[in-house]
Amino acid sequence: MNIAICDDIAEDAEEIRSYLLAYFEQHSFVGEIFVFDSGESLLAEWRPGRFDVLFLDIFMGGISGVDTAAKVREGDPNCLIVFITSSGSHMRDGFALRAASYVEKPLTPEKLEVAFTQCRSFFLKNARFIEVVSKRHTIKIPLSRIAYVEGMERSVFFNTESGETIESRMKMEDAEKQLGGSPFLRCHRSFIVNMNYVADLRGDDLIMKDGRLVPVRMNGRTEVVGALNRFMTERLFGM
Repeated sequence: MNIAICDDIAEDAEEIRSYLLAYFEQHSFVGEIFVFDSGESLLAEWRPGRFDVLFLDIFMGGISGVDTAAKVREGDPNCLIVFITSSGSHMRDGFALRAASYVEKPLTPEKLEVAFTQCRSFFLKNARFIEVVSKRHTIKIPLSRIAYVEGMERSVFFNTESGETIESRMKMEDAEKQLGGSPFLRCHRSFIVNMNYVADLRGDDLIMKDGRLVPVRMNGRTEVVGALNRFMTERLFGM
């Protein structure tokens, strides 16, 4: 995830940046942060798809945050814009520009948490890949390639349909959040399966299409089987 911060007050920009870095560390989230001190400097580097999230101060010297957002929105309908403001007077402009969220100054970690959590949810819901750090490199794994995920100690192993395994140091809970729900199902404390790659259920195991076995938790087995049956039914009948 590429995140831009545009604020002509250096202290506010640094506060947002520090919060995001702490969030990345806590949640094993992968992202790059770019800081700009004016709308002009942001637009000089901007191109469609350049940034996934934009924290944008409304009141800046030179081009305003609203005008900056309008130029971004002209070429990029998907960028998630978070307006930073000391006044609610531009709510209507934000609505017209489809702002994802607002954060009113003075900034606090709690306010930033709400705004970024909303953006992260939107991003993950629409993303077709997951970004992970493996062997000190950021890797994008297409969601459609992930057959199942296994958590072991402090690492998560992403197993693809081709048999490749990608290891990343992160929590299983964070991997589950980034995968974004269906077709991914937490079938066991240590396993998440892509239901598109499940061929059958036999005893206490799910049989993947390549023959690999993934265990099903005993506590909550009924819920797992129910979720799998609903998914298969919806896929079969195009629901």
